[in-house]
Amino acid sequence: MEQETNFSTQQSSGQPAVVLSKNIKIGIFLLIGPFVGLIATLIIFAIVSFVLNSAESETLNIASLIVELILSFIGVICVIGIIIGIPFGIIYLIKKEIIPGMKYDERSGKGEASIIPNEIKGWNWGAAGLTWIWGVPHGVWISLLVLIPFVNIIMWIFLGLKGNEWAWKKQQWESVEKFISYQNKWKPWGIAFFILGILGLLFIMFGGE
Repeated sequence: MEQETNFSTQQSSGQPAVVLSKNIKIGIFLLIGPFVGLIATLIIFAIVSFVLNSAESETLNIASLIVELILSFIGVICVIGIIIGIPFGIIYLIKKEIIPGMKYDERSGKGEASIIPNEIKGWNWGAAGLTWIWGVPHGVWISLLVLIPFVNIIMWIFLGLKGNEWAWKKQQWESVEKFISYQNKWKPWGIAFFILGILGLLFIMFGGE
């Protein structure tokens, strides 16, 4: 069965090595899934604690304790998932397989010599929101600068503005249509994490007032 592919790099043998869509999906799940689970668990924990602890009932207090213990256990599992998911997620995102005989848009994957199609110019939500998680499988290593405090704020903007161009230059893509389709898969998660990042920044700035 033919595997769907998105982009490639050239190995020394001259044959293209591509990142398969299934590996990308697994990698994204391993990186994002535990974080989402932990955030959801913390939100549910806060709501349950507020509702049940405000009730003056011994039965509800016992139920609150049981629910909190269950949620605490789930939270620990999510933390373990984050620790394990980050390295394994990155491995899947950069794992490439040789697919001989495939053709690619010759304008892509040539670094600064690449020709940027007008169709891909514009804001990239996946790059802006997921930053280095988006950058690693695209070979955009400058995205790792988001791990530096204060610099990360600037990189959010630069990744959103330049993400499409950097990704097009770094990798060989089958076509403009495939490129756009692939970036759209990152868009919902990118928007969600971008909003969470802004809310987190606002909380840090004004939460103590």
